[in-house]
Amino acid sequence: MMAKDLKIPFIALLGIFFSFTRVTFGQQPPLNIAISWERLPESFRYSIWLSEADSNLNFIVLFDHEMEEIPAILDTCDALLLTGGNDIYPAWYGTEADTARCGFFNQRRDSVEMMALETAFSENLPVMGICRGMQLINVHLGGTLYVDLPEDIGSETLHRGEGDGWKQHMVYPDREFFPLEGFSAQPQFVATNHHQGVDRLADGLRVIARSSDSLPEAIQWRDSTKSFLLAVQWHPEWKPLAGEMASPVAKYFLKAAAEFQSKR
Repeated sequence: MMAKDLKIPFIALLGIFFSFTRVTFGQQPPLNIAISWERLPESFRYSIWLSEADSNLNFIVLFDHEMEEIPAILDTCDALLLTGGNDIYPAWYGTEADTARCGFFNQRRDSVEMMALETAFSENLPVMGICRGMQLINVHLGGTLYVDLPEDIGSETLHRGEGDGWKQHMVYPDREFFPLEGFSAQPQFVATNHHQGVDRLADGLRVIARSSDSLPEAIQWRDSTKSFLLAVQWHPEWKPLAGEMASPVAKYFLKAAAEFQSKR
């Protein structure tokens, strides 16, 4: 039997496994969270950040699977997390000529995440984006990116530091629309490490936090009746610099996943 012939049985077994977890006797069924890509080192994994907010979680990393498996996998999940990482290939937002100004990119990852996001939106799955994930959501919906913030808007040191690049800066939540109760009244410290960012915001989205140079730092749907969507430019999983919002952001996302699961 060819390796590709094993894909359908794998998906069937995955569905059986997740279905079994939903009938665990006397316990709340685990939430099944799809993560688009995960860090290899044990520290600072997105799954660790979420697990510290709720230990009753199952994870599946979409990048580890074939493109054709993605829709069936997401059909077993309660939420999708689009994570940080490589630059998005600029042809996705109409500026392929800017490739030389980008860092590393992974076109397979772009395709996997675009398909995952399309599937999640079609199924009203809760979606959260972190850093690259926020940028990908904006691009998927028709928005564009600053290819290089230092060159394009002159933000030389605000969003990325020297050495490994990690630093901390303030974000300024929108007092009316920022969804985390208790965090919209004043600026908040967050962890940051990026050289690209949202330029033209896609139709249908609203900016709900900005940095001091006015760069969008968090977005959501403009229409509050649509399915859950939250994306942040910062890194709530990066513990040393993540700030006080890190755990509330995770709990807010997982609450949406639990609500989705309860309505299945």
